[in-house]
Formats: sequence, structure tokens, C-alpha cells
Amino acid sequence: MKLYLKILKFVVPYWFYLAGAILCMAVLALSTGAMAYLIGPILRFLFTNDGGEVIKIIPFGILDTDRTKMTTAIPLVIVAVAVIKGVSFFGQSYLMGYVGQRVVMDIREVLYKHILSLMVPFFTKTHTGTLISRVTNDVNQIQNTATDSLASLIRESLTIVVLAVIVIKQDFKLAVVALIAFPFAIYPMIRFSRKLRKVSTQGQATMGIMTALLQEAISGIRIVKAFCMESYEEIRFNKESKRLNRLQLKSIKVRAISVPMMEMFGIIGFAATIWYASYRINTGDLAPEGFISFFAAVLMLYQPIRSLNGVNLNIQKGLAAASRVFEILDMHGEVRERDGAKELNRIKSGIEFKEASFMYGDKWVLKNVNLKVRAGEVIAIVGTSGGGKTTLVNLIPRFYDVVDGAILIDGIDIRDIKLKSLRENIAIVSQHVILFNDTVKRNIAYGDFTKTDEEIVAAAKAANAHNFIEKMPQGYDTLIGEGGVRLSGGERQRLSIARAILKNAPILILDEATSSLDTESEIEVQKCLNNLMHGRTTFVIAHRLSTIRDADRIIVIAGGMVKEDGRHEELLRLNGEYSRIYAMQFSGIHGEV
Repeated sequence: MKLYLKILKFVVPYWFYLAGAILCMAVLALSTGAMAYLIGPILRFLFTNDGGEVIKIIPFGILDTDRTKMTTAIPLVIVAVAVIKGVSFFGQSYLMGYVGQRVVMDIREVLYKHILSLMVPFFTKTHTGTLISRVTNDVNQIQNTATDSLASLIRESLTIVVLAVIVIKQDFKLAVVALIAFPFAIYPMIRFSRKLRKVSTQGQATMGIMTALLQEAISGIRIVKAFCMESYEEIRFNKESKRLNRLQLKSIKVRAISVPMMEMFGIIGFAATIWYASYRINTGDLAPEGFISFFAAVLMLYQPIRSLNGVNLNIQKGLAAASRVFEILDMHGEVRERDGAKELNRIKSGIEFKEASFMYGDKWVLKNVNLKVRAGEVIAIVGTSGGGKTTLVNLIPRFYDVVDGAILIDGIDIRDIKLKSLRENIAIVSQHVILFNDTVKRNIAYGDFTKTDEEIVAAAKAANAHNFIEKMPQGYDTLIGEGGVRLSGGERQRLSIARAILKNAPILILDEATSSLDTESEIEVQKCLNNLMHGRTTFVIAHRLSTIRDADRIIVIAGGMVKEDGRHEELLRLNGEYSRIYAMQFSGIHGEV
């Protein structure tokens, strides 16, 4: 029930269109019933010359017992009912389609917005391909349910009600016999529904895994080919493909069983009706033409009942997809601001970590970190891999929140600062450069597309990127491909630096920004970084100690704690952790920092 209510919230804004669709469905059901109801009286008129009942039914003043007039009017009435039926069918199809498409569009947009709002740990635990499958495959399944299945459910239900009333009105005893088998079909229908929803949920999860494998293999195609792993990736994909095939066959089996079972219940009711009607006709209790009218209505009633079974199975697939979509929507979004959060202006005094602690799951990554950084100071952070360096700087823009303690900017807890304002004051350049399949210009201006061409060019020049950009086919309007695939590593990094320069944020985080570059590119990029760091409060995570010797202070992180703090020469004299790491790098031992 909760799932239905969640979907209903998206339907409510379009209640007017839904009401129009239901009205059209009601007219369609009544016109279908009218067609069934007219058959008996028309046959009676044609074969017995008794037009009295037809006159009562058809509201035409020109009709009387005159056979010529009646013969002319009856076809016109049939055509009129057919036209009404056709117009109402179009109305309900279009309006329900409109509602369904808008609801699905809203769900897809809300889902995408919510995914973007989720905290960083969610993305470290969830594969990109799985999320893509939720936004595309699962939402598309909801779309099929919301447009076709929901419309059919309402339409067929109304038709069943109208035809059932007609059948009961014509002959109550016959109606009881004709419909007596259908209550027994409810239990197997519920069982089939549950089975199909379970299989559909498993199938959609498998589709998500397949999407993830496809995304992985394509994005890492160079590694796949370099290590000759095409066969391995093919085996992994085929395994999931076969699993999906098995699940789909189970779904087909459920459908294949449900259809003949519903047919069987219909046949039982049909046979019982024939037997009972024959008995009553033989005893003179039922006129043959009366049974023909009743029989026509019952035949028309069986069709929507059969259709309802198929519609129910389609709805179960849609509900399985909806449960996966709302599973994401029910997750907590971005870290939250406290009530009365403030705007952050340019930093005056600096940043302070005060007994700051953080843990992943049940593992402490940072413990009681105390660190004061003055405004405009360049702080280098070093330590062995897994020591908590990146986690420390990720706490500043609140990609994560501290578990204990606090982080203060100018004495204000960052949780008391508006999140957008906080992040507008922070620029990040990381080892893993993120560029988009867009123009050079829009990649540099990412975050603020109101920047002028002059400002973009100035940022590119400061990042030593202008010259190579000018040599590109369309200059700043050149598309750089997915992830900047058409650029070298150094060129991608310089665009990333240009983006940070253009942002002009007072806090700068450099997360191993040169570690993946060759020596020549590193020297070029380091010049850009020196331009970028000027006048900013900077946190530098460095792999190569040679790049941070001139930092104002060097912080050594080990075991999630600040072990040493000082300048390069001071730390070497301590002969502690920094000295050990320095010796490893410069004695030819490739220790990881």
C-alpha cells in the first residue's frame, strides 16, 4: 500500500487529466454496455416485429412501431454508439498516456536530482551501471505500467462493472451461474502476481549488473585489450545474460500458465450457463431471444476479465521496478545544514580541525585530529596509503561529515554554513581529472557558465593551457570527448587547473594533482599550480615529496592521527615518520605516500 501511495503523489498534480480520462473510460464502458444491451431487443424486433422494448431503449422521438422507420433508425443508433465508443476510447488513451508520460518524466527527474544529492559514500558503494539501470530500465518499466497497464486496468474494470450490471439485470439466476466460477480465480491470480513481481525484481537487478559490466568494459577497454581479457569480460557478461534469460523464461511461464487457467474458469462458467439456459428454455421459463441477448453480454464480459489478468501481471512488473526506484528515493540525501545556517564570506582567520574524527562503517579513519591552518597558508599532507589524507580534505567541503568533533572556518562550524556557500569557496584539483564530453570552454567554465570568454581565456593562460587550446580544430569550442579522451594527461590536468583558477575560490585542495603525470608534464603543471595556490589557503596531498618542500607546513598523517607538523627541514631533523618516508623515496625504495 505504501508503494501505491508514493506513486499516487506523482499522479496528484495531473488529477484534472486523470479525471477526464476516467470520464472517457466511463463513457466507453457505458457505450460497450449499450451495444450489448441493444442486441436482444433488436433481435426481438427483427424476428417478432415487437419494437416496444427498442423504443424504450432508444431515445428517438421518431421511433414507433412503424417497421420502416425502425429499420432506418436502428442502424443509425448502432453507428452513433460506435462513434461515441471510438471518441471516448481516443480520449481515455490520450489523457491516460499524457498522465503516464508526465508522471514518469517527473519520477525520472526527481530520481536523477536525488541521486545527485546523495552523499559521496553512496557512490563508493554503488556501481555506476546499477544507477544507470535504475534511471533508464526501471523507470521505463514504470512508464509501460503507468501508460498502458493503468489505463487498461481502469477501463476494463469499468467495463466489467457496466456489463455485470446488465447481465444481472437481464437475468439474475443466469448471471449467478455464469459468474460463479470467477471468485475461485482470485487466489491463483494473487499467487501469480506475487511470483511475477519477485521474478521481475530479480530480473531488473540482473539487468543492473549487466549494465554495470557493460559500462566497466567499455570505459576500461584499453586495459581489457592490453591484458587480453576480452574472453573474461565476455564470460562475465554472458553469465548475467543467461541469468536474465532464465528469469525472463520464468516470467513467460507464469504468464503462460495464468492465461489458460483464466480461460478454464471462463469455460466452466460458460458451460454451466449453457446447461442451465437449456434447462430453462425446455421448461418454457426462458425465451430463446432473451438468452441470445444475455449470452452476448456474457461473451463481452469475459473479454475484459481475461484482459484484466494480463494487465495485473504487467502492473506487477511495474511495481517491482517502482520499488527499486523508491528504494533510492527513500535514501537520505546530502548532508544537511543546521537551522539558521549562514553564508560564508572570504576567509579571514583560517580553518581549524578540532578533535575531528571520522569512521567508515566500524573502522576509524581519523581520530581526534587537531589542526589549525591560517588563511593563505599552504599545508602539505603526507603519509602512507590508507592513512586518512584524502578523507581529511574531503571533510572540508562536507563530502562526509565528522562523527565527533568539528571543523571550523573563521570560528564557525562548517555545519552552520550553507552548503552551497561553503562549496562555492572551495576549488579542487585531483589526480583523477573529471572532464565532460563538451567544449573546452564549457569544461573550464563548469560551475558558472555566466563567465565571459575573456575570463575563460585568462584562466586558461594562467594554467598554461591557452597555447594548446588555440591549436585545437575549433579552439575553445572544440569537443574534447568523453572524459577528455582526445587530450593528453597533462592537457587534461591543465584544463582542470584552469577551471579552479576561474572559480577563484579562497580554499584550494590539491589531491595528488601531479602524481599520474610524466616528468615533463609534471613540471608544466606544477607551474600552473604555483599560479593557482598564490594567495589561497591550500591543502596539498602529495605523492612526491619533492613537490612540497616549499610548503609553509607539512602535516604527517599516520593511523588516522596527526603524527608530525612542521617545515621540511624541521621534520627531517626529528628523524621520525616524515624522515622515514623521505628516506624511502630518495634511496631508490618506492614507498607509497
